[in-house]
Amino acid sequence: MSDRFYNYQKKYLKAYKPKHPYAAIEHRVIDSEAFSRATPTAIKLLNILTRQLNGSNNGHLQATFSYCRSRGIKSQTTLSNSIATLISLGLIYRTKSSGPRKQWAKYAVTWFPITDAKGLYLKGFVKDAFLNVP
Repeated sequence: MSDRFYNYQKKYLKAYKPKHPYAAIEHRVIDSEAFSRATPTAIKLLNILTRQLNGSNNGHLQATFSYCRSRGIKSQTTLSNSIATLISLGLIYRTKSSGPRKQWAKYAVTWFPITDAKGLYLKGFVKDAFLNVP
Protein backbone atom coordinates (compact mmCIF):
# COMPACT_ATOMS: atom_id res chain seq x y z
CA MET A 1 0.00 0.00 0.00
CA SER A 2 1.11 3.52 -0.67
CA ASP A 3 2.23 6.01 1.94
CA ARG A 4 -0.61 8.24 0.84
CA PHE A 5 -3.14 5.58 1.86
CA TYR A 6 -1.54 5.12 5.28
CA ASN A 7 -1.39 8.87 5.87
CA TYR A 8 -5.09 9.17 4.99
CA GLN A 9 -5.98 6.25 7.26
CA LYS A 10 -3.89 7.67 10.12
CA LYS A 11 -5.52 11.10 9.72
CA TYR A 12 -9.02 9.56 9.64
CA LEU A 13 -8.48 7.43 12.74
CA LYS A 14 -6.96 10.33 14.66
CA ALA A 15 -9.95 12.52 13.87
CA TYR A 16 -12.56 9.81 14.57
CA LYS A 17 -14.48 10.25 17.77
CA PRO A 18 -17.52 8.07 18.43
CA LYS A 19 -20.83 9.91 18.72
CA HIS A 20 -22.18 7.50 21.31
CA PRO A 21 -20.67 5.91 24.43
CA TYR A 22 -19.23 2.44 23.96
CA ALA A 23 -18.03 -0.48 26.05
CA ALA A 24 -14.58 -1.85 25.36
CA ILE A 25 -12.73 -4.85 26.69
CA GLU A 26 -8.96 -4.66 26.30
CA HIS A 27 -7.37 -7.08 23.85
CA ARG A 28 -5.17 -8.55 26.59
CA VAL A 29 -8.35 -9.55 28.44
CA ILE A 30 -9.95 -11.11 25.36
CA ASP A 31 -6.69 -12.91 24.51
CA SER A 32 -6.28 -14.30 28.04
CA GLU A 33 -6.71 -17.90 29.13
CA ALA A 34 -9.36 -16.77 31.62
CA PHE A 35 -11.53 -15.25 28.89
CA SER A 36 -11.23 -18.36 26.72
CA ARG A 37 -12.48 -20.52 29.62
CA ALA A 38 -15.56 -18.38 30.29
CA THR A 39 -18.96 -19.64 29.20
CA PRO A 40 -20.94 -17.71 26.58
CA THR A 41 -23.36 -16.50 29.24
CA ALA A 42 -20.49 -15.34 31.45
CA ILE A 43 -19.10 -13.37 28.48
CA LYS A 44 -22.55 -11.83 27.99
CA LEU A 45 -22.56 -10.81 31.66
CA LEU A 46 -19.06 -9.35 31.31
CA ASN A 47 -20.36 -7.23 28.42
CA ILE A 48 -23.32 -6.12 30.57
CA LEU A 49 -20.90 -5.05 33.31
CA THR A 50 -18.47 -3.24 31.00
CA ARG A 51 -21.42 -1.44 29.42
CA GLN A 52 -21.92 0.30 32.78
CA LEU A 53 -18.34 1.62 33.05
CA ASN A 54 -18.06 5.39 32.74
CA GLY A 55 -14.47 5.91 33.85
CA SER A 56 -15.11 6.50 37.54
CA ASN A 57 -17.61 3.86 38.67
CA ASN A 58 -15.61 0.62 38.57
CA GLY A 59 -16.42 -1.23 41.78
CA HIS A 60 -20.01 0.03 41.71
CA LEU A 61 -21.27 -2.11 38.81
CA GLN A 62 -24.50 -4.04 39.27
CA ALA A 63 -25.52 -7.50 38.13
CA THR A 64 -29.02 -7.78 39.56
CA PHE A 65 -31.40 -10.18 37.87
CA SER A 66 -33.89 -7.40 37.10
CA TYR A 67 -31.12 -5.45 35.33
CA CYS A 68 -29.63 -8.43 33.49
CA ARG A 69 -32.92 -10.08 32.47
CA SER A 70 -33.71 -7.37 29.92
CA ARG A 71 -30.20 -7.80 28.53
CA GLY A 72 -30.51 -11.52 27.80
CA ILE A 73 -29.86 -13.43 31.04
CA LYS A 74 -32.95 -15.57 31.43
CA SER A 75 -32.72 -17.10 34.93
CA GLN A 76 -31.38 -16.39 38.41
CA THR A 77 -29.41 -19.65 38.33
CA THR A 78 -27.71 -18.71 35.05
CA LEU A 79 -26.85 -15.29 36.47
CA SER A 80 -25.44 -16.77 39.69
CA ASN A 81 -23.37 -19.30 37.74
CA SER A 82 -22.05 -16.59 35.41
CA ILE A 83 -21.05 -14.36 38.32
CA ALA A 84 -19.28 -17.29 40.01
CA THR A 85 -17.48 -18.14 36.76
CA LEU A 86 -16.25 -14.57 36.20
CA ILE A 87 -15.08 -14.27 39.82
CA SER A 88 -13.25 -17.62 39.71
CA LEU A 89 -11.52 -16.61 36.48
CA GLY A 90 -10.39 -13.29 37.98
CA LEU A 91 -12.30 -11.19 35.46
CA ILE A 92 -14.52 -9.53 38.08
CA TYR A 93 -14.40 -8.97 41.83
CA ARG A 94 -17.34 -8.56 44.22
CA THR A 95 -16.70 -5.27 46.00
CA LYS A 96 -19.84 -5.33 48.13
CA SER A 97 -22.23 -8.14 48.99
CA SER A 98 -25.96 -7.62 48.88
CA GLY A 99 -27.36 -6.51 52.18
CA PRO A 100 -30.48 -5.53 54.06
CA ARG A 101 -32.95 -3.01 52.67
CA LYS A 102 -32.63 -4.44 49.15
CA GLN A 103 -29.06 -3.28 48.59
CA TRP A 104 -27.56 -4.99 45.57
CA ALA A 105 -24.10 -6.49 45.34
CA LYS A 106 -21.46 -4.44 43.54
CA TYR A 107 -18.72 -5.61 41.21
CA ALA A 108 -15.51 -4.39 39.58
CA VAL A 109 -13.72 -5.55 36.46
CA THR A 110 -10.15 -6.34 37.43
CA TRP A 111 -8.30 -4.69 34.54
CA PHE A 112 -9.76 -1.23 35.17
CA PRO A 113 -8.75 1.00 38.11
CA ILE A 114 -11.08 1.67 41.03
CA THR A 115 -11.18 5.40 41.66
CA ASP A 116 -14.05 5.63 44.18
CA ALA A 117 -13.49 3.06 46.92
CA LYS A 118 -15.95 4.55 49.41
CA GLY A 119 -18.06 1.79 50.98
CA LEU A 120 -16.34 -1.01 49.05
CA TYR A 121 -14.54 -4.09 50.33
CA LEU A 122 -11.24 -4.22 48.45
CA LYS A 123 -9.06 -6.28 50.77
CA GLY A 124 -8.90 -9.19 48.31
CA PHE A 125 -8.95 -7.15 45.10
CA VAL A 126 -6.10 -8.05 42.74
CA LYS A 127 -5.54 -5.86 39.70
CA ASP A 128 -5.41 -7.98 36.53
CA ALA A 129 -6.33 -11.13 38.46
CA PHE A 130 -7.37 -12.80 35.21
CA LEU A 131 -3.66 -13.07 34.28
CA ASN A 132 -3.03 -15.35 37.29
CA VAL A 133 -5.52 -18.04 36.25
CA PRO A 134 -3.71 -21.41 36.13
